[in-house]
Amino acid sequence: MLEIIPFDEGNILGLRMKGRIEDEKFDEVVRKIEEMLENNKKLRVYAEIEKVGGMSVNTFMKDIHFKLKHWRDFEKEAVVSDKGWIESWISFASRFFPQIEVRHFSFDEKEKAKEWIRA
Repeated sequence: MLEIIPFDEGNILGLRMKGRIEDEKFDEVVRKIEEMLENNKKLRVYAEIEKVGGMSVNTFMKDIHFKLKHWRDFEKEAVVSDKGWIESWISFASRFFPQIEVRHFSFDEKEKAKEWIRA
């Protein structure tokens, strides 16, 4: 499941991930991002990752295409998760996208993550 978390700021996309990401939810998020980019030069992402359940091959290919097209459109990402491997993944991925500032927070630090993404 992929769910949009509302933020008052027009440049912050909030997401909650629980389990498998399906095509229709992925497409909904892509539409939301493209809509947000009409009014904002750069976006920020706040993501709560509760459970990772994968995605279909089709969604995975869409995700790669989207990232290649929009990697310059993001400036900051707060990832909230209690999964230790996600923090390692963030460190690894940051090497490929150094222009995006990414920080990991535990669920106990959710409010801190929201403050950081807004600053």
